[in-house]
Amino acid sequence: MPHRQRYLFVCINRRPEGHAKGSCADKGSEAIVPALKEALAQRGVAKDMVRACSSSCLDLCETGISIVQEPEHVAYGGVTLADVGAIADAAARGEVVERLVVEGLEQYKKRKAG
Repeated sequence: MPHRQRYLFVCINRRPEGHAKGSCADKGSEAIVPALKEALAQRGVAKDMVRACSSSCLDLCETGISIVQEPEHVAYGGVTLADVGAIADAAARGEVVERLVVEGLEQYKKRKAG
């Protein structure tokens, strides 16, 4: 398997029903993974540039469906299926979708400026 320039880790953690924190899977994250893989494939970047991977808990339960993008080291929160195209486009360009970032935006901007 080739090493990719960028990785998107999508939380699909599922907690027991009624858990106070909830979970990304309960919010629909399991549908995000195949949609994101398909979007990356359509853009021609899935095989060598960007890999979407399912992940266990990313400790961002309170933000809704969560994705961490590396190497930018930013976390997206509140992701929906409607956001998949924007995430795939940004990852293919080596950028982030700033409106979705819940962690790491200021550090990302500093590194990018820098």
